[in-house]
Amino acid sequence: MQAKHLGCLGLVLLLLVTGCKGELGMEGSGGNNDVKDGQAPVQDGGAIDGTYTSSGTCAGCPEEQHGIGGTPFDPAANDSDFVTTDSDGALVVDYKQSALSRYMWVADTNLPGVVKIDLTTMAIVGRYRTGGSNTSRTTVNALGEAFIGSRSDGNGTKTGVTKILPDGKGCPDRNNDGVVTTSTGPDDVLPWGQDECVEWHVETEGDIRGLAAQDIAGTKHETICKGFAGSKEFDPKEITALDEHYVWVGGIHGKVYKLDAKTGKILLKTTAPVQVYGAALSGDGKLWVGAGGGGFGFIDTKQCTDETTCEAATVCTQTCTEQSCPATCDTAVKAAYSGMLGGYGITVDYKQRVWRSGYPTAATMRYDPGAPADQRLAYAKVGAYGGGIAADANGWVWGASLGSAVVRVNGDTLDGTTIPANSKGIAVDAQGRVLAVQYDGYVHLIEPGQTITDNKLTVNALTLKGIAYAYSDMTGIQTRLAANEPGWYRSLFNPCTGLNETPTWHTLKWDVEAPTGTWIMFNVRTADTPEDLKTATWSTVACISPPGGKGQASIAALSGKLVEAEVRFIATGDPAKAGSVQSARIKAFSVVYQCIKVD
Repeated sequence: MQAKHLGCLGLVLLLLVTGCKGELGMEGSGGNNDVKDGQAPVQDGGAIDGTYTSSGTCAGCPEEQHGIGGTPFDPAANDSDFVTTDSDGALVVDYKQSALSRYMWVADTNLPGVVKIDLTTMAIVGRYRTGGSNTSRTTVNALGEAFIGSRSDGNGTKTGVTKILPDGKGCPDRNNDGVVTTSTGPDDVLPWGQDECVEWHVETEGDIRGLAAQDIAGTKHETICKGFAGSKEFDPKEITALDEHYVWVGGIHGKVYKLDAKTGKILLKTTAPVQVYGAALSGDGKLWVGAGGGGFGFIDTKQCTDETTCEAATVCTQTCTEQSCPATCDTAVKAAYSGMLGGYGITVDYKQRVWRSGYPTAATMRYDPGAPADQRLAYAKVGAYGGGIAADANGWVWGASLGSAVVRVNGDTLDGTTIPANSKGIAVDAQGRVLAVQYDGYVHLIEPGQTITDNKLTVNALTLKGIAYAYSDMTGIQTRLAANEPGWYRSLFNPCTGLNETPTWHTLKWDVEAPTGTWIMFNVRTADTPEDLKTATWSTVACISPPGGKGQASIAALSGKLVEAEVRFIATGDPAKAGSVQSARIKAFSVVYQCIKVD
């Protein structure tokens, strides 16, 4: 999603503050105060329905409502993510509903390349060559784009990162032959440079063994919402930034790179605090990196914003034991921790705890940066050895043990069990299923029950036809859960379709419930055609704080024939409480408008 302030909305948004300071149900700004009673704001032929008043209301104006009492919300048919409808038809958060995490990307180390698996059908729907050799790690961003790291071909000359677009329909027709030329199945592998969904490859100075996609919303959601709800004057400049998408990568050659996800341009290169054998981002912007067989550390991406400053930063070092791991390095730009039982895979759960599997000793380690010093470092009662590690939305942590099993760990109590599924890599999908990737090319499927020992195992659920030396965040779920990504839902309004009709937009209205700890944000964008709407910029018009209610905000400055409204759920509580996720409820939202007959 792009999020950028529409310049003509500046005055309107400043007026909106009064209507969004928690006094929900109050009128927002009233539209065009220069219009006399009974007049339409556009005089080219006059309004078909309704008249404006000097107080800013629109008497008799049509209203198009979506949700309860209007056109029902339909997440499957509309652009949405992490949302569903409850029994009444209201929109609520559901972390199992993620259209953008439909695929799993498994590195095929000998191709070299990657396999794309449709998680709905459990079928291979694409196989792609990459620009580097010896692939082993993948990461997926919020747009569903995959990034594949290459370790080298043995002499260090073919390393780097390759980006692949997720949907053939959205890939460019680079050779202008009228179709997108791309892989369509497990046996359809195009020569390097001919698959039009492979967007770029970027060489690095050495091996790439850790990758983490980073998605930064241009509207700093909770900050902006608190600005609306607080006493400070709202500044439209705060929402001018576009969404940003990056990928951070590194290797045991000791360097970390920040790449522009769209272009592949290397934005900065810096020395890693420890050798990078794996990487994962936490919600506060820390890039956690783990060394193979050793310690771990982080780079604070909010402080590491340019190469000179980041490279000059001193690495803060800390030795940790289960009895003591002080907060010495919490605010550092770079940090390195030692003293634990080796390490292999790395992940971060939605509670911002860092997890590692073990090597050369079997272990499942938890590091909690928010806990007291004597509770930060702990080990689960079952250990994972030499494989990947993943955390799901229900509070479970899953570790792959090379050649033998998968371990299931309660993230809070550290109790654990083993499941006999030979595995090297591990991933979770949006449905909470666990996919264990075996080194010699099989995927085993685990469907977890509510209790730690309740697990349905399907051995060899899929054959990869390759060497799957693969682990890391192969579905993109870890990145999204750790970042506490909000859910969203978008509706299109196109009410004036008659000959020579054009709309004049009046207000966006809503009826919502916002429990304590939640926020609701409404954004809008406008254009004259569906094609232009896709790339139009967004503007935040309202933030609703607890307890919610009915309210409205002016959208009178919008001028396009089409309006798309987006609702975003912010700070939606603890996703681990299955069936009781704290979520706002969007009962309905609507737009009030006039259709103007243009002569």
